[in-house]
Amino acid sequence: MPVPSGTTRSQRFLLNGYHGQPTAGQVTIHAFDRAQRLQRALGALAKWWGIAVLSVFIPVAHFILVPSFLAYGGWQFFQRLGTVELASDARGTCPDCGAEQVLDLAPRWRTPQPVTCRHCHRGLRLTAPS
Repeated sequence: MPVPSGTTRSQRFLLNGYHGQPTAGQVTIHAFDRAQRLQRALGALAKWWGIAVLSVFIPVAHFILVPSFLAYGGWQFFQRLGTVELASDARGTCPDCGAEQVLDLAPRWRTPQPVTCRHCHRGLRLTAPS
């Protein structure tokens, strides 16, 4: 998903596992000002409400689809309106198995947060370096 231009920075983090020393990683963080958050929120609202309008033409299923897409559009609007920083491109090395990988983070940037190693499937803890 393309991210509107905003302030972008790179930040280091630590991954803690069950064994061994914590390892380092890096994430790209996109920061949005109030106008950019509103633009992203309105875009999501328009997208999902547009899909709701199109689903009116699907027989029988529109009784479920239209209200669901309308509600989801509202939920996306408030989620994006409240997202000040968005994390992407997180890369790190698992302290347990040593595999370097792309990490799946929560969309809103926060520390600490739990992540899972794609190779050994162990739970890891992402923290900010002190």
